[in-house]
Amino acid sequence: MRGAFVVQLGCETKPGEGKFEGWVKKVDSCTELRFRSGEELLKFFGQRFDLAMASANKARACETKQAPVEKKNCRSKRRSP
Repeated sequence: MRGAFVVQLGCETKPGEGKFEGWVKKVDSCTELRFRSGEELLKFFGQRFDLAMASANKARACETKQAPVEKKNCRSKRRSP
């Protein structure tokens, strides 16, 4: 599941005071972080996004460098005896 995260907020989280703490995990890579501020959480999201975009751009670059592949007709022609 690409781009999916699980965020568990800890008991010290007080959004009204701008305090956030807990755990975040990226589902597809199992990369996780214990964060102690909203800034740390957002930085984690930003880093994961940057890595995903770099990977997607690299894949696109590889696709454009490859020569086009001719598609073969999957139906075989019958030959007359």
